Amino acid sequence: MPSTALRRELVALSCLITVVACSGKAETATDTSQSAAPAAIAADPASGDAPFAFTAADLDAYERGMRKEIELVLAAKARGDSAKTPAERGAASQAGFETTTAPAAAQAVGASVERYEATRRTVNRVFQTLDFQGKIPGPTELDTANASPEMKQRLSVDPFSELPPASADALRARLEPLSKLWIEYMTLVAVAG
Repeated sequence: MPSTALRRELVALSCLITVVACSGKAETATDTSQSAAPAAIAADPASGDAPFAFTAADLDAYERGMRKEIELVLAAKARGDSAKTPAERGAASQAGFETTTAPAAAQAVGASVERYEATRRTVNRVFQTLDFQGKIPGPTELDTANASPEMKQRLSVDPFSELPPASADALRARLEPLSKLWIEYMTLVAVAG
């Protein structure tokens, strides 16, 4: 069982993720406010930035990479659970942040860090939107009554329509297994699974 301090950190992080998700603001590649959660919000279509055009090969890397990230987060949690000092707990916690696990996973699966993170950000945005829309049984929640106008707009649109057609087709073809993997990861990091 996680230490009390780690549980507090995870609860605080979960609250922060919920606040950021409800704010409807796009996250930048260097945003660390959700460092333990996936980069769920990709380029904001309203800002003119287009989602990343990923391929089936990128989805293969995403699948292998997310499995590796889950492994890395579990290892970090185990190190945190056995840590003897606050510094050791802090280092273990940081080892589970996406800013550490995503590049490490990309390297472990032989993918370009930039392509992996761009695919991850775009795919995770689709899954988060589907979860908020109730179309997949994910662990995230959103109070739509208090959502920003930008978030309400996002939720009114099919998230696949924001993707290039070939990317949308590739993701639809693998929706079930990849969304289950995303749910497993999100449950682990955002809900302190």
